[in-house]
Amino acid sequence: MIHLLKTISLKISKKMKTSDIKIGLRVRVLTNDMTALVVGEPEYYTPRAKLVRIKYENSTRYEHMINHQLQALPVEEQYAHHGGSYVKPEGDF
Repeated sequence: MIHLLKTISLKISKKMKTSDIKIGLRVRVLTNDMTALVVGEPEYYTPRAKLVRIKYENSTRYEHMINHQLQALPVEEQYAHHGGSYVKPEGDF
């Protein structure tokens, strides 16, 4: 139980700020642990939270997620445009 609480608190402490969100950024969705790509600018939701349009990798599904539910992947897992070296595998969409 304590290990689970430490994991949850670690995930919560790495919230994304609105200023860090850029189109094309690869992110981890904390609510379902899936990888997604930011495809829209943050939109107003509440004074403390913004909605961000994302597209899940290997899926045709798009969603709006609250910026606090997203965590940027490490730089080496980003596309070259964001300073990384990630290349989309052949056959993925």
